[in-house]
Amino acid sequence: MEPQTFWIENLRGYDTIDQLKRSAFFARYGEQIQSYLGTPQVHLFEKTTPRLSSFLRVAQWNIEKGKRFKSILERLQKDEILRWADVILLNEADWGMNRSENRHVARDLAEALEMHAVFSPAHFELTKGTDEELFLEGENRESLQGNAVLSRYPVSESLVLPLPVSFEPYEFGEKRFGRRTCLWVRLQLKSSLLWVGSVHLELRNTPQCRARQIGHILKHLPDGGKAPCLLGGDLNTNSFARGTTWRTFRSLARLLFISPARMKESLLYPESGSEPLFKLLHDSGFKWEGMNSNEETARAAINSLEESRFMPRWILQLVKKRLNPYRGYLCFKLDWIVGRGVPVLGHGQKQDEKTKVISLGPASIRFENSGPGRISDHLPIYADIDLA
Repeated sequence: MEPQTFWIENLRGYDTIDQLKRSAFFARYGEQIQSYLGTPQVHLFEKTTPRLSSFLRVAQWNIEKGKRFKSILERLQKDEILRWADVILLNEADWGMNRSENRHVARDLAEALEMHAVFSPAHFELTKGTDEELFLEGENRESLQGNAVLSRYPVSESLVLPLPVSFEPYEFGEKRFGRRTCLWVRLQLKSSLLWVGSVHLELRNTPQCRARQIGHILKHLPDGGKAPCLLGGDLNTNSFARGTTWRTFRSLARLLFISPARMKESLLYPESGSEPLFKLLHDSGFKWEGMNSNEETARAAINSLEESRFMPRWILQLVKKRLNPYRGYLCFKLDWIVGRGVPVLGHGQKQDEKTKVISLGPASIRFENSGPGRISDHLPIYADIDLA
């Protein structure tokens, strides 16, 4: 039996994380499992060459596990903006999950795009997933999900930083073992080094919990924080506190008593005060201006939210009516690119010598991101970085 298969079969056999950690199995294999999850996997492509020579286009995308792999790949290959991205930061990349055809999603994308790939497994997935994923024919294999960095520039180093735990996924319906992490990869650009990070912050808790995770990253920057670095990912900056009945009712009060116009603005501008992680970034010299637009990157229907099952029916109907100005959806700015010591470019500031592609201002790539026809429940974003 493969070690991973043996680990997975035993990891899923306990009710609570405390029971698991007190078990003889974990006493013997726990250190090996945690070391495995903390070790980045590097896949190098021999003949890769950057497509742009005068500036660097960075894209970031939560690909919703890679379930719609062919459509994701087609976007990255053919979209007139994304096809020029020489660095791609990915969240929710599956490896060996039945829902994504048991692909190694990050590696397979990189191979098709002629890019290097560094994959950081964050969790062993101990179920087949959620909702319709549970009823798909077939079984998982490696049962992993994590973050990845794809690059056409040489990879010289990589490391994984575990983040503080503010929600225990082992005791959730979608049972997982592991923790949120930040993957850092050092790239050799034309004449300089750049650390790029891919991170996916916690969803099921509070803005303060996300701030603690960002604070941990800032305290443990690679190279002691002396080198230029760029961090991108799904920061889950939804501005709501989740996880308890009280928090749910506080969120409901916001929806019911704040005007739709103000609510819409607050969800698309979480850096204005509702998410304290931005103050920490600012105080550490990180900037997001010029690297992001305040367009939605994800949306959610009220009846798709986990908390909706705890709401009395009459309250749910009232909230739905209140959401009429949004056509039944809350639209969020969750995905970000931030940097320190990284010069950004605006629209038309630079033209690539080789391809004549011009630099663009940051934006999201628009397509359907809800419903059964979506490619992912998040939109990709991008920013252009000066290489001079």
